[in-house]
Amino acid sequence: MTDFSSDSASIPTSDTWTTQQVTRLFFLAITTYFLAQLALRLILGGALETDEAEMLLMTPGLRWGYGPQLPLYNWLQTVLFSVFGETLFALSLLKNLLLWSTYALLFVGLRAFVPARVAALTALSLFLIPDIAWEAERATTHSNMLLATISASIAAFLWALKTGHLRHWALFGLALGLGGIAKYNFWAIPVGLVLASLSIEHVRRSLLSMRALIAPIIAAVVVAGPYVWMFKNPDLALSSVGKMDLSEAAHSLIPEGVPLYFQGIAALLILPALVAVILWIASRKRSASVDTRWPAILFLRAGAILAVIGLATVWLAEVGHITPRWLLPIVLPVVIGLFLHLSPRLSRRAALGYLTTLCLFAVLVFVGLTFDRYKDGARRDLDFEPLAQFIEEMNLPEDTLIVADFYIGGNLAHIRPDWNIRPDLPANAKSEQTKQILLLSRTAGKGSHMSKLASQVGWPFADHVDYGEELQITLPFLHGERTLPVRLLYGTSQ
Repeated sequence: MTDFSSDSASIPTSDTWTTQQVTRLFFLAITTYFLAQLALRLILGGALETDEAEMLLMTPGLRWGYGPQLPLYNWLQTVLFSVFGETLFALSLLKNLLLWSTYALLFVGLRAFVPARVAALTALSLFLIPDIAWEAERATTHSNMLLATISASIAAFLWALKTGHLRHWALFGLALGLGGIAKYNFWAIPVGLVLASLSIEHVRRSLLSMRALIAPIIAAVVVAGPYVWMFKNPDLALSSVGKMDLSEAAHSLIPEGVPLYFQGIAALLILPALVAVILWIASRKRSASVDTRWPAILFLRAGAILAVIGLATVWLAEVGHITPRWLLPIVLPVVIGLFLHLSPRLSRRAALGYLTTLCLFAVLVFVGLTFDRYKDGARRDLDFEPLAQFIEEMNLPEDTLIVADFYIGGNLAHIRPDWNIRPDLPANAKSEQTKQILLLSRTAGKGSHMSKLASQVGWPFADHVDYGEELQITLPFLHGERTLPVRLLYGTSQ
């Protein structure tokens, strides 16, 4: 057990009733919120978002790997599908369970060293990150698993530092392993935490104990199966590397990804930073009710270290494209550190104002999601039934292989679950034996050679196919004037 007695941030025991009250209120708030989000998704209904539709195509059972994404989310979704069927409820339930777990596990972890009030105010600060409050609820799936495993890792790590018990280091190893099969960028978190811990003397002593060695051993065992699968199936596992647009041209002084990197960091941090500045102004003359200096420093240093490593990676690899959510493992420690520093200084009035602001943001998220469902051109508003009926009228053989992107293919699978539909991932259809194929594409015009899709997915008969005339159907959006053209090309192998 590590001695942190020099830091007065240990859990207070003089006001147990208040601690229990805050804890109950925190869990009541996050549970109510995510139950309401689950209900809203079911009420709004409509088509599936791209990531939701992906799950209809990428959950054929429990496998070591499925494609470019790591398998943990697919495993859990497969289990829920087996219980609730391939329904919108099963899709939305997992997404919201993971988001609930993100807040809950972070709160539990912070309680190792700070009072319930500080832990609650800090955990709720994640809601200020747009990609967590908005995008994670609206669209993403695997990123939600990333968030949950980050919180699990932080919780296990902090309790391992607090107690030094072997079971907590073992839980840290389990959390690392699960994070390692959730998203690739998860590995930034243990790197940041470990490097930051080595810079703090009393934390370094605990980290370098023999008991801590159980963590990487357990993590290696957990990730072994999926990583061996990746090694054996590089065509599938690496099929999305192109999203980063790695440069193969002559080196430039400042790669395109560098400004995108700073823009992504800014987009994720601007709202938490703005709220933090306001809270600092409101509380700058108040002393902290509890000392949270070293936990705050730990997270802020972790974020700073990861920011430097991230920038160096983008620069040296000449990454040309960055999506802000890829940077969440960098931003989360920064936000946690900021609010660990600020929360103990907040007066009752300032804390109430902060919570009121969060409630206002929550209402705006509900309103925004409702608008996003019915706006002109919304993905959830597209009607896929005409496409299904059009294909049925083609009178194709029952074993025809249908190849489409995640959005079209997953939504078709949702309303026609018995059809043989594969996503347009490289080598994804190499085991198919059917000699009929129907290719679907949203790409405009006829110059993109749809027939190349058959070779792209590894269909064994792609080199000897007679294709018919290319067809097109225009799908309507139910609450707008826009339409979506979908091209169809049917072929039979000789």
